[in-house]
Amino acid sequence: MDAPLLACAAAVEGRGLSLAPVVTLGVGKAAAAAAITAAIVELRPRWVLLFGVCGAYPSGHVLEDGLDVGRVCVVGEEWLADEGVEAEAGFVSIAALGLGSVGPFAADPGRAREAAAILGAPIVRGATVSGCSGTDAASRAIAGRTRAVVESMEGAAVAIACARLGVPWVQVRCVSNRTGDRARGGWDLPRAVAGVQAAVHTLARAWSEP
Repeated sequence: MDAPLLACAAAVEGRGLSLAPVVTLGVGKAAAAAAITAAIVELRPRWVLLFGVCGAYPSGHVLEDGLDVGRVCVVGEEWLADEGVEAEAGFVSIAALGLGSVGPFAADPGRAREAAAILGAPIVRGATVSGCSGTDAASRAIAGRTRAVVESMEGAAVAIACARLGVPWVQVRCVSNRTGDRARGGWDLPRAVAGVQAAVHTLARAWSEP
């Protein structure tokens, strides 16, 4: 399989990864969209592998109990979770306002299934946010309206940019925390970084075999 362009949001996610150079996109939708677009235009990759850490919603909608901290997953589709208006009656998305799509933005299905099989990992839905859900109320609201299992700040932005440029993408994440009240999130960033880097190495080895 052709080698992908490797991309992550934060430098800590790619630091020390002993593979091909990794493009560090920056944290958040705007930085990620701008950086991945520039990288694709310059490097012309056949496809993109986005990797990094993520939050997990306490009650998953694909997996009954959600994902534990340290668990690796493959994101099969992304949704923009907080593009819209916080109104008195509740959140109104840009889709409901007739101003654009909030998803789903799908990963390359064949590569995603292959990655999941190699890693023994579930394929889940991701929610992309501008502000992470650091309260239980925010966590429940976003999980409820998106039916997502994991949360990041870049996934959908990279997905949209790749789609516009005609480049397939796959996303691998490792859970660093549970969303909601940060004091009870079970944070373990080093474990999540190590987990996602091990997953990327495993995929690279598998995909380099004849």
